[in-house]
Parts: sequence; C-alpha cells; structure tokens
Amino acid sequence: MTEAERPPIEFPVEGPTDGAIRLRLLAESDLDALVDAVQDPEVPRWTRIPSTYGEADAQRWLVEGASRRESGEGLDTMIVDTETDALLGGVGMVRIDWQERTSELGYWLSGEARGRGVMTRAVRLFSEWIFENLPIDRLGIMASVDNAASRAVAERAGFEFEGVLRSFVIINGERHDMAVYSLLRGELR
Repeated sequence: MTEAERPPIEFPVEGPTDGAIRLRLLAESDLDALVDAVQDPEVPRWTRIPSTYGEADAQRWLVEGASRRESGEGLDTMIVDTETDALLGGVGMVRIDWQERTSELGYWLSGEARGRGVMTRAVRLFSEWIFENLPIDRLGIMASVDNAASRAVAERAGFEFEGVLRSFVIINGERHDMAVYSLLRGELR
C-alpha cells in the first residue's frame, strides 16, 4: 500500500469503554487538563513529550492528531474516567505500516492514575478496538529497559517480550536500550 493509499482512520465519537475507562479523541476542552497532566516529570522522562509542554503544544497536538487520522498516519486517543470524563492519560498508534499491517503503540499516564491498572486496561481496550476495526495483524510496544512500569503494562496486557534493541532511541538527549513486545491478531486473551 502506498502512502497515497493509506486509509483515513475513523474512530467513534464516544469511543470504546470497558465500564471503568473510555478511550476518546482529544477535545479542545481537554487542553488545560492535558497540559497539567504531562507536567509530571515521569511523562517526559520516558516519552518524547517535552518537559516544557504548554498550551501551544497541546493545541498543535489537537490539530496534528486530526491530520494524522485523516491521512492514516496514526491515531491518538485520550484515556478518561467513564463516570467523570477526567483525563487519565493517552494511548495511540504512533507508527503504522499499512503494507506490513503492523503498528507500534505508545502511551503515557498521569501521576494520579498510576497504580490502579488503568493503562493495562487501556492498552487491552485499544488493542481490541484496533484488531476489530483496522487491517492490522501485529501490534508492538517499545519501552526503555529501565522503565519497569511501562514494561509491566505490556506484559499484563498480554504482549510477548521479544528482546532488546540496544541504544535504539534517544529520549531527552540520552540513548536508551528498548525492550520490544508484540501482540498478534487472535492472541488477545
């Protein structure tokens, strides 16, 4: 499939839910909460979200997210509490290879939401939605080998550890060895 043949990604307005959390698209009304959530030093420590993230960054992400969906380049969703709609974090398809039918997932979680199984639920819910709605056969997760929490999410969500890519990614100017995980269509338990 060529770049011009990439299908746009259509995501339901309400988004999938498991009863406790819901995945939905970023909205203009989320921008202040998003900026607040990513101020937690653990977010930029393990992701490419800058530590100086502000309102302009959030606005740019809102616009880029819509463009990435339209062009079939990616899909970014917010994880929200089903009852309160409070922003808990984000999970997205950061890279998609439509020809190979693969995608890499990326995620982050606000400090207040950690330790409750939110991200494991979100990764499972997102993976299930992807396999049911998109022609993707393989999902991958890469996490710094030193990021025990992110690695635990991948494992609890049912992704299989495949190995380590040495000195593979630069985060905040520092090289990281990355643990690689995968989940194939039909493997979600």
